[in-house]
Formats: sequence, structure tokens, C-alpha cells
Amino acid sequence: MSKKRLLGQLIEEEVRRQMTITEFAEKIKCGRKNVYKIFEKSSIHLDQLATISKVLNRNFFAELAVNPSLIDIDSEDAIQEMENRRAVAQFMEVVPKVLSKLGKQPVIAFGIPLGMEDIEDLPDFMLSEYGVCFSKENFMAEKPQYAANPLFEFKPFENSDGVKVYSMISLIGSQLIDVKLDYKTEEEWEKTLRFIFDTFKL
Repeated sequence: MSKKRLLGQLIEEEVRRQMTITEFAEKIKCGRKNVYKIFEKSSIHLDQLATISKVLNRNFFAELAVNPSLIDIDSEDAIQEMENRRAVAQFMEVVPKVLSKLGKQPVIAFGIPLGMEDIEDLPDFMLSEYGVCFSKENFMAEKPQYAANPLFEFKPFENSDGVKVYSMISLIGSQLIDVKLDYKTEEEWEKTLRFIFDTFKL
């Protein structure tokens, strides 16, 4: 078995166990030919892997986090990608538990916030009901395309524990809470989310 095909082969096995290739292609909004290309890959873009994980109800991020040999980690970019996947695996595993503990809806959304469809590099995940968004590696507020955008106003909030988030307010007055999605322990995620809910009365 080729090392570079391991991740794609895991996905292929799960797809064939659950549904037809055509059904899978429709669910991930991808042509059949591209699905077969996915099955041959050792590394898959995070957004696409998030969609695949959701459709198949299997956390491939968690599997990559504990088994790095599933992808090629020879390059610096691949190592950063691996760190991102580790952070996302922890996020997907831990945050729903923390939300339930805090008495909040434990639903993490993949996708684009309303009114932001035309903006590049959108947040990776959201708590849509509460207007909280999460972006890998950096805050949206610290990314040049947002920081320089006159349509948004960012205001930082930080507590004594060093938890930092941004309030992101658009010209029409809608607000999102901007959170950095990096690797955090369950305790750190609880502190972060508790701070958000308490500060912004969500």
C-alpha cells in the first residue's frame, strides 16, 4: 500500500461502506472523476476534509492527529497542515462537549456566514446560533484582507487568563465573535467559550 494513498484509501473504504460513489459525489458537491482523485490523495484541503468528515460522520481530523503517517509531512507546508488538522481534530472533539457543559447548543457549522459569500478566506467553522466564528492559525482580525477592510470594525477583548477574542462588527451592525482556532486543551476551550458567552451575553 502506497504511503501517499493512505488518507484517500481510508475515505474510499468509508464511502463504499456507506453509499455509492454517485451519492457521495452529490453530497460533497464534487464530480465523480474528482471523487476518484480524492481516493488517490495523501493530503486533502482542510475545507474539503471537513465536508467529507461531516458527510461520512467520521472524524478524519482525529485520525490524522494520532496517525501522521497518513499524509506526506516532508515539507514545511505539510507540517503546518498537520498542525492545523491536529487543532481541528481537537476542536471538533472537545468543543461540542464544552458547549453542552455550558448549557449551549453543541452544533458546529461548516460554511459561509450570511452576507459574506463574496469574501475570500472565510472562517472555517461557526456557532451560527451565537455568531461565533473560528479561523485556523490566526484571528480574522489579524488577516490583512480583513484588517484593512473598511466594512468591518474589530475590537479586541482579553481577560486575566490571557484569553483573547475580537468583536467583529459590520457596517450594517451585525456582530460576529472572532476566535483563533489553534490547538487548545479542553480546559482552555472551556475558558475561551465561557469568556465569550459571559462577555457578550450570548
